[in-house]
Amino acid sequence: MNTLDNKKICCIGAGNMGSAIISGLSNKILIDNLFIIDNNKQKQDEIKNRYKIKTGASTEELVGLADIVIVAVKPADIPALLDDLSKIQREKIIVSIAAGIKIAFIENKIGSDKKIVRVMPNTPALIGDGMAVLSPNKNVDEISLISVREIFSCLGKVLVMPEEYMDAVTGLSGSGPAYVFTFIQALTDGGVKMGIPRDKALVLSAQTVLGAAKMVLEGNEGPIDLRGRVTSPGGTTIEALHILERAGFSGIIMDAVEAAAKKSKELG
Repeated sequence: MNTLDNKKICCIGAGNMGSAIISGLSNKILIDNLFIIDNNKQKQDEIKNRYKIKTGASTEELVGLADIVIVAVKPADIPALLDDLSKIQREKIIVSIAAGIKIAFIENKIGSDKKIVRVMPNTPALIGDGMAVLSPNKNVDEISLISVREIFSCLGKVLVMPEEYMDAVTGLSGSGPAYVFTFIQALTDGGVKMGIPRDKALVLSAQTVLGAAKMVLEGNEGPIDLRGRVTSPGGTTIEALHILERAGFSGIIMDAVEAAAKKSKELG
């Protein structure tokens, strides 16, 4: 079932995530039903010309036409934007990807009777391999939620979770790509230290992480079981794992997720 048929979707914000959403949707719905608006006219026109979609003279004009409005602006710009959205009377689904902005805040600005879905995506959405978590408010019916889920399914995997988990999700999958990039860099540097040319070491590192992640997602075994299959008694891998665990590797990653989650809560 494609619940996006004949739905008009307006994305407010033409930054990295807004652009990724437009890119994913451009092959999913009719171009005439897809709109973009951004205060930065250069960014707006770049996206408009790339995907041949519509822009308008004002936020009010485009939002008035839309069935689904995706708010993809910086958290600092949210209050003023919500004031504008509160003036639009036509029923629509408001989708916010602004980090730390709670559903209650949005309801307070535009009305507690509105359909609102809070979303935490992550940057691999830019290549269609992202992870997004959706949290709907009580007004969002099943069909509306399916429509929002279809939007973010264009960008990767989607989970629906209660809003109470959003700060933890931010610390895990929202900030998680940065942890993985750091790990890939460290693996690469390790290879360089052992004499492998950097360009080759980078390919070895990135592909190793990609392959390991696919084994977790596409197989029936958890990461501990998979790790055990690589770890022979008295072998090279257990020697390396001993070093990692002696340095507190697992605990450091857990601490990092916790710190990012706490910061998300503070920002909210």
